[in-house]
Amino acid sequence: MEEDNHCIFGVRRLAIYINRETRFHVGATRVRNIMHKNHIVAAIRVAKRDRKAEKKEYFFANKLLTNDAGHDFSPERPNMVWVTDCSELTYGDRMQYRLRLSAVKDLFDHSIVAWRVSPTETTLLVTNTVETALKNTGGIKPEILHSDQGSAYTSRGYNMKLAGLGITHSMSRPGTPGDNSPMESFWSHMKTEFFRFEHALSELKMMQLIQRCVDWYNNKRRQETLNGMTPLEYRNHAVKEIA
Repeated sequence: MEEDNHCIFGVRRLAIYINRETRFHVGATRVRNIMHKNHIVAAIRVAKRDRKAEKKEYFFANKLLTNDAGHDFSPERPNMVWVTDCSELTYGDRMQYRLRLSAVKDLFDHSIVAWRVSPTETTLLVTNTVETALKNTGGIKPEILHSDQGSAYTSRGYNMKLAGLGITHSMSRPGTPGDNSPMESFWSHMKTEFFRFEHALSELKMMQLIQRCVDWYNNKRRQETLNGMTPLEYRNHAVKEIA
């Protein structure tokens, strides 16, 4: 199981997979002892940021903060709160080419709703990502769309787009990456658990790998915070509960 998943599982997630996908039932302590005895070490996630300070036009309050200075990252239903961000990916035989990947994530089930790529991070890129997300949901709009204060997200064009759609724009506080930690978490998982073992020589191959990664994340990657379910399983379970 570990070899099939590039040895990316830590103790708790490996226990989840064993309990759900095999006839065995084990606890995290036993898994930890076995991993230690056999010198098995999971991949370690390392966050990386590459923001450049540019002119910012629009600012909005963080709508996901709680009264005790925590974060409300657990909406009651699908497509209620989305978060979005951009990250850089490299490809080529010497990793000399770069792409900006923009994605939208649903906080309810942690699924990636949409993604788009561009050579640089622009207003057009992030606006097109929102349009793709709305297309993928059949026009269902979130009440809140949260982002950081990158220049594309503070631009007039992006904010006029959200206002026209009736979507409330929420923004992270300056210098507070934890305000958008759900997206930071996805980037970290993507780069450590997927792209650490995959390499694209061309832009076309990179886009194919991104789609494979999103499919894997949405349909196969079990998450402890989703009661051991994948995003798709969690959403289907919630739909049945509501019905």
